[in-house]
Amino acid sequence: MAHQINERLRKTALTARGLAIIAMCVALVPVAASGQSMVSDFTLAEPDAIEAFDIVSALAPARGTRIEAGQPAPTVRLPILFEFNSAQLRPEGRTLLDKLGVALKTPELDTFRFSVEGHTDSVGSATYNQQLSMRRADAVKSYLTDSGVPSERLETDGMGEAQPVAPNDSSQGRQRNRRVEIKNLGSAS
Repeated sequence: MAHQINERLRKTALTARGLAIIAMCVALVPVAASGQSMVSDFTLAEPDAIEAFDIVSALAPARGTRIEAGQPAPTVRLPILFEFNSAQLRPEGRTLLDKLGVALKTPELDTFRFSVEGHTDSVGSATYNQQLSMRRADAVKSYLTDSGVPSERLETDGMGEAQPVAPNDSSQGRQRNRRVEIKNLGSAS
């Protein structure tokens, strides 16, 4: 009995810790101005602390609403990790993409199309970073389609170093800028 209680408390503490990390990351995101995306930024969270339900909550439009052209698109910034100077996913990146794949196949999101945008830091030339970000976006799409997300629901784009979310003068800033953003483009039908 005591073991069951201790296990339950441990799980509750882990869940609370994960939720606190997510809440902290979401709280750092400014409220979007008119015409800008509504962004949930998980780049400061540990990849294993992000759960599929967090992604669903961030990407699903409010109940009873539709995503129309020109309206802010629900967006998540994810710390999808790649090998340095490569589009090869690291194990932590694959683990997070497994959760993203689960989220995209839920009833809340399975009727929507998504843009997969790759981003880089400013190390290297702008041309090289543009190409690298596209290869990374394509790698994410490939991984998701291999896990059962229909290819026609996913578009890719490489943004290069053009849209940093942090200064590139520190390792933490560069890491946050090396990210993948998933945008809800609206109904697939």
